[in-house]
Amino acid sequence: MKGIYLDGMFYRCSGVGRVYENLLELLAGRPGVGEIRTVVPAGLKDRFLAQFAHPDVKPVFVGYGPMSAGDLFLKSFVLRKMRDSVRLFFFPGHNVPFSVPGRYVVSVNDVTAFTDRFALPRHRKAAFRWLLGRAVRGAEDIVTISATARRDLIREFGLSAEDIRVIYPWIRDEFFLPPPEGGSPVPGDYILYLGLRIAHKNVEGLLGSFAILAKEFPSLSLVIAGARYSSPDMVDRWKADPRLQGRIVEATDPTDDEIRRLFAGAKAFVFPSFAEGFGLPPLEAMAAGVPVVCSDIAVFREVYGSAVRYVEPESPESIARGVRELLTDPESALRLSKQGRQRAAMFRRDRSIGAYLDLIV
Repeated sequence: MKGIYLDGMFYRCSGVGRVYENLLELLAGRPGVGEIRTVVPAGLKDRFLAQFAHPDVKPVFVGYGPMSAGDLFLKSFVLRKMRDSVRLFFFPGHNVPFSVPGRYVVSVNDVTAFTDRFALPRHRKAAFRWLLGRAVRGAEDIVTISATARRDLIREFGLSAEDIRVIYPWIRDEFFLPPPEGGSPVPGDYILYLGLRIAHKNVEGLLGSFAILAKEFPSLSLVIAGARYSSPDMVDRWKADPRLQGRIVEATDPTDDEIRRLFAGAKAFVFPSFAEGFGLPPLEAMAAGVPVVCSDIAVFREVYGSAVRYVEPESPESIARGVRELLTDPESALRLSKQGRQRAAMFRRDRSIGAYLDLIV
């Protein structure tokens, strides 16, 4: 039986990478799936092999990263060599290469790149729109991760709702369990952000809010966990501020165990994005019992319901007020912790597994 291809170019990078990891764990060894071919950046080879040692997973490691010229063009030659052993190509992200040698499914998690909040030159946004439009129009099926993202796709590309399946991502079971032994790697009180350090995530607004809180809570730290998008970036600039010296802690590539240990010690998880397709990190925090402060945008209302403290992302003062409430009102923090666990439980794997198997098997 022919197997499938599951694109791994976003492995360990952003929310798309988390969706990919979850899918690979779900599908490896499952009846009816067969062997899974995947392409992963070579710099992550050791980490990938340590995480995915299943005999049905057949990786190819390449010397380029996601959304690069290699990913969009050279990868086509790699896929062509697989065509006799693959019945379906599945792209969990939007990086469908120029040529795909067979039937394919694409998952478009968001269209934030088209917004003013995404720091791309106009010509690169136009090129991305062309590539993504080409990808969705050639796909056998289109998947997205929220009803909000589906509305955005319909608006941007003139697709019909019937063309797009909404399949929610899920939270790994370990995030509902007690953290690994050893306690938090960061001493003292801190608030936590987990995600890519990029403009539309509003890390700048978070840092501005922390500058406000730092005056009131002299022992409080801010932990920024996630990869850089550029260097230097907004975190580097704020670390140089004398008011915040020694109070911003970076974890640029944390493992899942390290993330769980960070959750265990966090007073609040703060996620003030301007635009998202879903927002998995806050749900992982909620599963771990961390009260969440996040921006008041449509997709978060859809996913988190009333289980978080909403703030205005445009206003560092509003973000600071939301965090301050949890730091000074233990009852409010405990209430959100309980509600968050209940909400997160709605996004366990069983809710989505059938929909993905229907696409692939």
